[in-house]
Amino acid sequence: MSDSFSPNAPNGAADAVAFITSVASTLIAQKWGVRAPVVLKVLSTPEAVAVTTTRYLLALGAGMSPADAAGDVGRSLLADAEQRAA
Repeated sequence: MSDSFSPNAPNGAADAVAFITSVASTLIAQKWGVRAPVVLKVLSTPEAVAVTTTRYLLALGAGMSPADAAGDVGRSLLADAEQRAA
């Protein structure tokens, strides 16, 4: 990662996290039969966004491509939901 990385740049970390959160909320809602906006609201709290952003940036820092990092973080969100539902 370069020093010029801007999380607010188009297609930057903020956009990636918004995409991850949106997709994960849809998949979680479908799996457990709840409304997607309800799940999205929970995943969009400042705390949840901070955790998702941190996971995404750590994955990028570990050398993953943006797509691989997004997939990894999305799978983590789904696994967390599965664990909480159990």
